[in-house]
Amino acid sequence: MSIPSTPDNSGRLRGLSWRRVLGMVMAPAEPAVSGAIPTAEELGALLPEYEVQAVIGRGGMGAVYRAVQRKLARSVAIKVLPVDLGDAPGFAERFRLEAMTTAGLTHPDIVAVHDTGETVAGHLFYVMDLVDGEDLALRMARGRLPLEESLAVLTTVCGAVEAAHERGIIHRDIKPSNILLTKEGKPKLADFGLALLTERHLEYSRLTLGGTTLGTLEYAAPEQLAGTGAMPASDQYSLGVLAYELLTGELPRGVFDPPSARNAEIDAAFDGVVLRALQSDPARRYDSVAEFRRAILHAADRRAQQAKRDAAARLQLHRRTRVAGAAAGIALFTVGLAVFAWKQSQRAEAGEAEANKRRATSEAAEKETESVIHFLLTDLRKRLEQTGNLAAMESVLERAVGHFRTKHEAAAHSPDTGSQLADVLVVKADVVGARGMREAAMALYGEALELVRAARDSRPPDAAATRRVATALQDRAEFCVTIGRFPGALEDARLMLGEARKAGALENSVASRQLLAAAHRAQADALGYLLDFDACGREYLAAQVIFKEVAADQTDNPLWPQELAALEMSLGSLAEARKNYPLMLQHFTAYHDFVKRMQGTDSNIYSHSAVRLAHALVLNKRPDEAFPLLSDAIRIAEADLEAKPGHLGYRGHLRWCLVVFAKMQEQRGEGASAAETGRRIATLDATMAATPQEDAAVSQDAVAVRLGKAEQECFEALQQNPENDGAQYAWAMASEEVGKDAEAKGGIPAAEEHYAQQLAKLEPLLVAAPPATWWNLGASYTLNRLGVLKEQSRNWTAAEPIFRRSLALRRCTLATHPGNPRDCRNVASTAARLARSLIGLQRPAGADALWRELLAELKPIPRDAGFEWRALVASSIPETMAALELDAARSLAAVARDFLLAPGEAGLSAAEKESLAALGK
Repeated sequence: MSIPSTPDNSGRLRGLSWRRVLGMVMAPAEPAVSGAIPTAEELGALLPEYEVQAVIGRGGMGAVYRAVQRKLARSVAIKVLPVDLGDAPGFAERFRLEAMTTAGLTHPDIVAVHDTGETVAGHLFYVMDLVDGEDLALRMARGRLPLEESLAVLTTVCGAVEAAHERGIIHRDIKPSNILLTKEGKPKLADFGLALLTERHLEYSRLTLGGTTLGTLEYAAPEQLAGTGAMPASDQYSLGVLAYELLTGELPRGVFDPPSARNAEIDAAFDGVVLRALQSDPARRYDSVAEFRRAILHAADRRAQQAKRDAAARLQLHRRTRVAGAAAGIALFTVGLAVFAWKQSQRAEAGEAEANKRRATSEAAEKETESVIHFLLTDLRKRLEQTGNLAAMESVLERAVGHFRTKHEAAAHSPDTGSQLADVLVVKADVVGARGMREAAMALYGEALELVRAARDSRPPDAAATRRVATALQDRAEFCVTIGRFPGALEDARLMLGEARKAGALENSVASRQLLAAAHRAQADALGYLLDFDACGREYLAAQVIFKEVAADQTDNPLWPQELAALEMSLGSLAEARKNYPLMLQHFTAYHDFVKRMQGTDSNIYSHSAVRLAHALVLNKRPDEAFPLLSDAIRIAEADLEAKPGHLGYRGHLRWCLVVFAKMQEQRGEGASAAETGRRIATLDATMAATPQEDAAVSQDAVAVRLGKAEQECFEALQQNPENDGAQYAWAMASEEVGKDAEAKGGIPAAEEHYAQQLAKLEPLLVAAPPATWWNLGASYTLNRLGVLKEQSRNWTAAEPIFRRSLALRRCTLATHPGNPRDCRNVASTAARLARSLIGLQRPAGADALWRELLAELKPIPRDAGFEWRALVASSIPETMAALELDAARSLAAVARDFLLAPGEAGLSAAEKESLAALGK
């Protein structure tokens, strides 16, 4: 049993038009190249051996010109790197690597390179084939390509990539604009500017700055975006994105349907192929691009193959009929017997060949089926959890359930297909249950249970099949607990215990013993909610005994300490329900210590363990010990909610942390701080109420309307009382929810447009308000959101002026309210983001100067344990130190230590001591 989760102020915007802010936000991420690109005439003068005719394309790494090579009278394209980019660290090396890499490839579907060099003016260039046509991006912009044309393009590009991989070259930037089409429509792969020689990775890895990501976001593989490096499987992922876009006309952003769900002309055979290439784990993709290409061809040829098989079967039947007629006219018995024996032999051989063919086809289909199942149960589920958007999975699940129902029927209800269908039904039950459709979920859990029971009963007694039945009962019991049907949960838990005992009798294995302990725990959970605490305690202790026995037999298996720690949490919740707070503290301390030892202090699970232990300390009247735990719990909860916006579970957890924090503040006599925490809880309640629970009747458009209405209501309330900082924060939070919704639907540009509109709404109010107005909070908060959006795409050029303006507003507010710890924290958080932008722009000296100025400004302000703003400042500085030369880093560390110790070493909090230790390292 577990306890259910209960669930910055700044300066003015004068002198900055919202249109100007939007202009800064939309600034390009790449260095500007206008003015550094020579005209066609200028380049012709620099390269007299070529007749340069016109500029035919521009990009982040230069421009492309149409030209004629005078000596050979050959039409060519010349790619030129601007002088200013050539001077930038790493750019020239990357350009030369591109030329060297591409020149080494000879393939009819790869654009050939003929020459490379540098002009007297310092322009790096190379000369390549001129593809007189257009790129694939332009062609796709006019509408979706016919299926046959799409497949021809895709398989041709796969062949080109396959050839590059054979030479040890990864393209790393496969996208439509890098695929050129001749006038006849033949594709050619170009621009190996981001290619990496796999065999010479160590030699060239220095050319890629640590922490940067090369490639185009929409087509880049997860491992590229994570900065862990590219591999051949990364190109396969990009080809998967390209395949999805060619087949559907859409990019597979966020949560997406299989191709056949987006285009009725697409055969479902393509679904498994494309989804497998788009697996987030490279190990789950195809072994090579060549295998991916063969799978695409197989899916495309499936109908033709089926037609051939049908025709062959008809021909074989016709031949057999003719042989039978001839055999009937033979008089001699011995001859007839010989013919019969020969026919039987031929039939056996033909039957075996057909069986082998069917078996191979079945195995291939099964492999793709397993890929789809795995995608449903892993990748797609993870993506949905990140967005909190469960409705997006509905169309995928409908098709998946329909597919496996048909397969189950065609297989005459075989146990194996029944188990596959049960797996998908459980996923659907989880989703519709989370969306509030309780009865539909219960029906799905029930159907899955009957399927695994039938599979178990169709075979001789089998421990694994029996455990599968027990697991299905556990799924339904846990759902019954979440919807408050505790008697039903208890009944399923008791049935689960019976199945677990049967499995144990069949096979005394670790898996059966683990399931038996889980059954005791499931019973305990239900009994606890039914307030039968004595029986609940007995069941928990029974589970604990089993886990301890297994742990003693397998001392090296980390699973058993985890199970025992989870039981400590459940026993702590039981002690709380019995109001035995000392025992509660004992159990939650054991659980917290285990999580801290195994997970560290930055994980979501640590946040849960910390708030539980802090809650126990508060109930035992020990608030000072609870404070550092709650600080960590809230920090992690806020980061989780920022990383997964709109996630109701994370909102509920943050609310729970704040509720315990407010109780702790009250015990410490911090009434004003507790009141402010209460206002923040009210804000969370308002935004949670404004966001509807998922159900079948609520569309995503309706969600947006409700969020917009909540934001407008908060703004109107704020206009009535602009000095209420709690109302300011409520409006800012509601505005953020609208921005996140816009980003989920239209990407970063849509979110930027929303925040620009908010600034436009604020501007006249800021101009009319006095300098000390609390309207500054909304302005700085909105600017910060804009800056964060640019951070996400590493567009430091656009982010820097936004954070700089926000910091100026917040410092203005701090000057108006000297010593306000909340304003100190706001200044520190924005300064940390500005420093990160300066480091991203390779200006660490600017970040160094920023911190020194800020530390001098904040040093005289007294310490405030309720906000830990000094620890926040100090913990942000090592990032800047890491970018500085050693002497400068040591000097900044000394200044930061002096800042931390200014109010006196005796009063240092635990967080400040940790920051001090980090600065010493």
